[in-house]
Amino acid sequence: MTEARRIVANLLFLLPVSGGSGGAHSVMQEADAMRTLGVDAMIATNQDNAARLRRSYRDLRSIQNFVNAYQGAEGLAKLITRLRPDVVVATTAHSVHVLDAALRSADLLGVQRTAYYIQDYEPLFYPRGSSDWLLAYSSYAKIAGMLLFAKTRWLQEVVANNHGLSVAKVEPSVDHHVFHPDVALRHGRQGKLQVVAMLRPATPRRAPRRTARLMSLIAANFGERVECITFGCAPEELRANALRLAGVEHVGTLARSDVGDLFRSADLFLDLSDFQAFGRTAIEAMACGATAIVPAHGGSYEFARDGRNCFVVDTRSDDLVMAVFERWLDMPDSDRAAMMMEAIRAAYRYSPDAAALSEIDVLSRTGG
Repeated sequence: MTEARRIVANLLFLLPVSGGSGGAHSVMQEADAMRTLGVDAMIATNQDNAARLRRSYRDLRSIQNFVNAYQGAEGLAKLITRLRPDVVVATTAHSVHVLDAALRSADLLGVQRTAYYIQDYEPLFYPRGSSDWLLAYSSYAKIAGMLLFAKTRWLQEVVANNHGLSVAKVEPSVDHHVFHPDVALRHGRQGKLQVVAMLRPATPRRAPRRTARLMSLIAANFGERVECITFGCAPEELRANALRLAGVEHVGTLARSDVGDLFRSADLFLDLSDFQAFGRTAIEAMACGATAIVPAHGGSYEFARDGRNCFVVDTRSDDLVMAVFERWLDMPDSDRAAMMMEAIRAAYRYSPDAAALSEIDVLSRTGG
């Protein structure tokens, strides 16, 4: 029997963040693509983050003028009442709870269609039983009838296993206007190989101490062959968190376009996180022609093929990471070039348009 559908013509993504994270990249670039596809996609963010969110994604010209600010649950309720979207899509655990409060205040609970675009399994961010853990854990079933969807099989499985809830699958995205290779730049390039990593002290699960330690170790042991660069936070954040880099250049916080430029000159990107729900930064680096080392735990298997387009390693072991690094470093140039091409091919499977279409398809199914 043919599945009944109600095509989504307009929707509101609830994104109360300042931008810069992989989840924010996903939502903003996919909402931007939806607008080019004729869907009236809009963003709602809290007043404190609105200016920075607009600034972070000023290159996304289709969506940048449709970022709406609200103040608290009552302000969000007024925004929903005014915009009347077909679906309101929460994108973080906290936003689910704000949405629930907003719908209750406007007597829209059970009337307004809702969805949760799950970017990560947030209970893993906090100590089990803490107030933040309880908020994150309860988010998946907070609103009755809320449609859950995510970009990786890992997220589908972890929510199903921990909550007994079904999560629809959508496609990931990579913005190839920003993250693309420069073949001419790489052709015949001489000199040291460039190794790049992201340092984000505010996000412990991204293992900033491990990353700083291993990048410094690589610089100390292989500095005659490689150049090590980190990015992702202001220098004062390194000092405030007692993170020390030796022989490593830290270039600070970068705009998306600058990250793309850095990746186009990189030969290897290290993601030494404890886990990744997807691994957006790694796939963006791969799109620019860098090989990546990615964590074995989480959703990187969506794109990762160990030894073919990247290296998959248990990042909790310094010895394993260093062994993989040395394996890459000692490869013939031709083998590194082959991996580079496979990395680009893997990344080019994903686009904002394809991701947007998959979300429109999921959201157009009745019952959400």
